[in-house]
Amino acid sequence: MKNIRLLATFAFAVFFLSNTAFAQRYKTAAGIRVDNGLNLTVQQYITNGWTAEGILHTPIASDNFGVSLLAEKHHKIIFRGLNFYAGGGVHYYGINNSGVKDAVTTNNVWGLSGIGGAEVSLGRINLAVDWKPELHLSGDQVKPFNWNGASISARYIIAKRERNKIKDWNIWDKFGRRKK
Repeated sequence: MKNIRLLATFAFAVFFLSNTAFAQRYKTAAGIRVDNGLNLTVQQYITNGWTAEGILHTPIASDNFGVSLLAEKHHKIIFRGLNFYAGGGVHYYGINNSGVKDAVTTNNVWGLSGIGGAEVSLGRINLAVDWKPELHLSGDQVKPFNWNGASISARYIIAKRERNKIKDWNIWDKFGRRKK
């Protein structure tokens, strides 16, 4: 049993730490996100498999409007364009009372967000499915923890990352006997 745990821990570490620099194919991607409403999302590659994501929550098909800022670590699954990610960040929401003559913001909610999901990049299109649970630290005392359902994102890749290509080298170059 002890050997199985050791082997599982080793496999887990190798899986998570191998080739994370090549996890996503884009520098910048922007698009829409559908969860409890229609939202706008932008992802920016930072470094070494990390991205920053900003989500603008719009009042389209929802009573909430606000923003979420997240940091996410990406890991490739099978090939370079398919990966999973996990991370966390902060969120802020305002509740729009549209029944009032002037839109009034009440019950402002802010707190911590987690995120986990998978994405695939096909050409200039990035598709993602994820889950973003939230812990409200202020504003919503009735439901301080919101599980939120799964969401779907479709983004257009504005700027692609350059691929690190392995240069062909001749075995003779290593020993200094280069053919000319």
